[in-house]
Amino acid sequence: MKWAPVRWRRAKAAVTGPRRPLPPHVRRHTFMVTTMRLALPVLAAVLLASLALWSKLGLDSTHFTLALATIGPQHIDSMTMNNPHYEGIDEKKRPFSITAKTATQRDKAGNLMDLVSPEADITMESGAWLTVNSETGFYERAKQYLDLNGVVNMFHDQGFEMHTHDVHIDLTTNKATGNKPVVGQGPGGDLTAQGIIVESGGDQVFLLGRSHVVLTSDQVSTALP
Repeated sequence: MKWAPVRWRRAKAAVTGPRRPLPPHVRRHTFMVTTMRLALPVLAAVLLASLALWSKLGLDSTHFTLALATIGPQHIDSMTMNNPHYEGIDEKKRPFSITAKTATQRDKAGNLMDLVSPEADITMESGAWLTVNSETGFYERAKQYLDLNGVVNMFHDQGFEMHTHDVHIDLTTNKATGNKPVVGQGPGGDLTAQGIIVESGGDQVFLLGRSHVVLTSDQVSTALP
């Protein structure tokens, strides 16, 4: 007697009624996957565009030492920075700093800067300091030259102050030179002159042209030729 082979067939499950809803965690996962598929290409395009713009503007982190500065491009070869802060040391390793309301870059290298409301602080080896400010200015980073334009005010921590116009400062030597009329006052007396040279951060002051000094210590008035 022979037995015929039996073929088993898998019965198809009958589909009746509506599909069961997906669990909440599965729906969230599906939504996140769909969102990422759409967002990632857009994010990549934005990143590539940002890198291209950065390269086009020629930005380089070695151009400036900045603190709390925000940068806004004005056009391809010029940038304006709000609240820039520059720091450096002179040839005798004495620190100085320059701040301003705004600084506008003249060149791509960031070497030439037009300043609004600049202020320079110079610290001496003794710990004394000199502060100089003006309405506008110009800073040449490579040579460490600072030109202050308009009304210029100088303040020394010993209580001396001087006021003049248009002063050139060599920050490598801490020497300031001005050829406009100057008036000054302090604990030792008052002075007027046709120009001034300040060296060593205010430790040495030379009056130019016809000058007048009043010494309050002994009430002597001296006219200098």
